[in-house]
Amino acid sequence: MTFLPLPSLRRAPLPLAIAATALAATALAPTASLTVKAADPVIAAATVLQGTFRQAEKPVQGGFVIERRDGTHVLRLTSDFRTSPQAPDLKVAFSPSAMPLAGSKPPAYPLKPGTYTVLAPLKAPSGAQTYVLPASLDLAAQKSVLIWCEQFNATMAWAPLRQG
Repeated sequence: MTFLPLPSLRRAPLPLAIAATALAATALAPTASLTVKAADPVIAAATVLQGTFRQAEKPVQGGFVIERRDGTHVLRLTSDFRTSPQAPDLKVAFSPSAMPLAGSKPPAYPLKPGTYTVLAPLKAPSGAQTYVLPASLDLAAQKSVLIWCEQFNATMAWAPLRQG
């Protein structure tokens, strides 16, 4: 560490020189605010896949991201997500098809048994929400995310997965 000479202190009275030296030492002392902390795991999440929902039976808006946090995959619907609040029994599901509604007919766009995997009931028809993906879900084999009404076998919305 190099110190700059303070020529004006040579002529100053001794108490003033001591005070100036103490002030300079305090200013150069390390402080706790300079401590580097480990990264917050929430901030350190890496987006793996993402998508924007498309309308099927009902209007929809918003999208999702799939992130990897601490070795676990998490599906997070965006804060602008919105689907029909009147639809009962809504589920979040995955499909191994990038075009899961190609073989179904409007207006309901029913899903064929065995062509999807239900993740969980939809927590709310709108707003941000988070779902932990089970380790048993082969994410590499999935090509789309669906919002699906199990009671009437009607697909409200879908989105192809794309790299994040």
